[in-house]
Amino acid sequence: MQGELQGFRRSIQNELSFYSLANIDAVHYSTKIEGNSLTIHQVTQALTGQLESGQIKHQRDLKEILNYSKARSFLFQRAENHSRVDLELILGTHQILLQGIVTGKLKGFLRADQNVIKNADSNSIVYFPPDFHDVKNLLVSLIEFVNRAPLSGLSSLIATAIFHYRLVTIHPFMDGNGRVARLITNYILAVNDFDVSKYASIEKQHEKNRAEYYLRLRELQGNNFYEIPEKINITPWIQYWLTCLKNTYQEALERIKNIESETPDTLTLNKRLQKAIHLFKKHVRLSAGEYQTLLGMGRTQAVTDLNKLVKRGLIKKVGGGRSTVYNFRVKP
Repeated sequence: MQGELQGFRRSIQNELSFYSLANIDAVHYSTKIEGNSLTIHQVTQALTGQLESGQIKHQRDLKEILNYSKARSFLFQRAENHSRVDLELILGTHQILLQGIVTGKLKGFLRADQNVIKNADSNSIVYFPPDFHDVKNLLVSLIEFVNRAPLSGLSSLIATAIFHYRLVTIHPFMDGNGRVARLITNYILAVNDFDVSKYASIEKQHEKNRAEYYLRLRELQGNNFYEIPEKINITPWIQYWLTCLKNTYQEALERIKNIESETPDTLTLNKRLQKAIHLFKKHVRLSAGEYQTLLGMGRTQAVTDLNKLVKRGLIKKVGGGRSTVYNFRVKP
């Protein structure tokens, strides 16, 4: 699937649009897992500069999504150099994620206190991570494992799945552990030439399967880190994670194939639709009449374009008749 993606990538002209869609999905779904209340419509507005901070009731929610997007950009830039994972990279990612949300050594530093994982409904403690004195050694050992994996003959895909499980199990930070794990696993994939996260979001798959996501982790973690068997079988987690990755590839390829399948006589239309995507990113919501005016075309052609964008899942049609409007990525 990576080979197929790479083959298509050579000819597509609008990689920026794919990256934008994947980024919106990644930001929205990864923060949603942690309880962020912003809708994908609001996330889209915020990331395209259309949402003012005063329009958001909870400022932390806005900072979380903006920070997640910045962290993705930071990691993509680093991945271009195929840099190995190191402690500085993980701490730097955490620093970006929690910027403006917490102060002092609660961002960009390993925890210096005990933390716990609680059941969101009952508020009861379900997992005790390792003592903070052990965190650095455990994390350094995990980093060495994932960097050594290609040399030891272990598939980088398997190693990445293991890394995700172990990092959230070590729980090296007081807050942001899940987001860091999801970001760094994308990074590990990218430096090993699996760059699907530029075109679709594995975070979306985790959120869609949130119950199983947590189940697979919790059943392996038990109640206490120090009670986890040394040779625990984490195959169920790896199978779950690889399924999510496969589904991410399928979504990425489907998006690209929808563009690639167009015939030569629709190339002009492709260019116009690309311009339409940018218009929707800017305005978020347009009526057919507004779209027609902005692109300077006839009503019939405007409706045809809008129907194509709806079919591709890039916009959503809302309402009917004269009150019909089209929203950019309102519904996942």
